[in-house]
Amino acid sequence: MAQITLAKTVELDQAWMAKDEAIVYFGYQNHKPLFQKLLKEFKEHAAFKEGYRLPTYGLSIINVKLFDEFLIWRDQNKFKRNKN
Repeated sequence: MAQITLAKTVELDQAWMAKDEAIVYFGYQNHKPLFQKLLKEFKEHAAFKEGYRLPTYGLSIINVKLFDEFLIWRDQNKFKRNKN
């Protein structure tokens, strides 16, 4: 008796990536100082800081989905900030 096993390949979005890869992924290759500024704000923001990890010295990794949500939040709130 022969046994046939079928499997479906499911592609998963990459959850985490190194900072250098994120710079390219989000299109900031020519705007690295701006990316650094955004990343600093991202890792200091209470709602998003869990999306930044520094597992070893010099290798920070970023949660892609959370950083994208941060960019959306930042865009939606760009006129609300600094009005205190």
